[in-house]
Amino acid sequence: MDSSTKTIVITGGARGIGREVAWSYRRRGYNIVIGDILDQLGQKVVDDMNQKQVARPSEKKVAVYKHTDVSYYHDNVTLFKTASAEFGKIDIVFLNAGIGSTCNTLFAPLDDERESAIFNVDLVGVIKGTKVALLEMARNQTDSSIIINASTCGFQTPPAMNAYNAAKHGVIGWVRSLDFLPKVDTDLLAHFGDRNTEPYWKVADALPRASLHTLIQAVDTCVTDTLKSGQSEQKKKPKQIAEGRVDLGATLLVLPDGVHDFPRPPVFESAVNEATNAALKEYEISMVNRYKEELMLALQRYDAALWQQEWMNNWCTHFSKVDSVAITMLNITTRLPTPHCPLLLSPVASSPFLHSVAHTLD
Repeated sequence: MDSSTKTIVITGGARGIGREVAWSYRRRGYNIVIGDILDQLGQKVVDDMNQKQVARPSEKKVAVYKHTDVSYYHDNVTLFKTASAEFGKIDIVFLNAGIGSTCNTLFAPLDDERESAIFNVDLVGVIKGTKVALLEMARNQTDSSIIINASTCGFQTPPAMNAYNAAKHGVIGWVRSLDFLPKVDTDLLAHFGDRNTEPYWKVADALPRASLHTLIQAVDTCVTDTLKSGQSEQKKKPKQIAEGRVDLGATLLVLPDGVHDFPRPPVFESAVNEATNAALKEYEISMVNRYKEELMLALQRYDAALWQQEWMNNWCTHFSKVDSVAITMLNITTRLPTPHCPLLLSPVASSPFLHSVAHTLD
């Protein structure tokens, strides 16, 4: 891949898979932007990257860290705005942040906050991150990629990880619902409890492991394989499209013996007919046009909200010396909720395999 002036944003990049992906792309010359709530670990990763750049003092920093709780829109917007401000254009987004500490919830206490934590990060955080990333990248004049970290628990159901399974099924459903959008992809892992109390660890320990090399290969495939990622080169491949070889919803499994395709479930023949297929073709055309219109409106709202926030910040700064009491009250009434969801990434060794999905819009 040509990495000249390219930038990748990674959530959950302070350790584990996110960190390894960050270093893989940094070694190929990419600017790196990491968002995480593990501030010391995340800052150390970017500090190490920038220190290695000291040998070329004529160049500016190549990596930036930003505290990011992906369950909040505010943190997502701040992360992507920081990336754009530091490096100009965002080329790849790897939505990797996730937790698994409350994955087995069947007989857990009836606690609303505990119940929603894993969904707020693993599923809602993915939805929010995707939406903000799309708005930040919508004006790119070149192909861009969004890669989302999910899990084989998105189509398998280990009993010890029931809530996690539900969240990851949701992630795959979210990604595969984006057929008409610019391009999205997927992967992740889970931590399912204390080794002293959770019997499923014996199964997990017995599972074969995929290598980090294979994982990086799958991430690269999501970005570069035009038959899966739906990049603009697909316009030059009408024969492959007609033959069904271009799969915009392709799922990639990262397994011990390499990267494999995992096709969507088949459509039952009795559930569709010729009239249905004809209607679906018309629907695709109308939805692409509708999404283009909605994207323009979303960009207008996004820009307006950012302008309003910038104006408010400037106003607060200007008048802070005049009426500190009024400014304090303003800050209180406009303060965002305090982040409360811890981010726990398991060691890579605990992940038997991962998967990726890619989509596109003309």
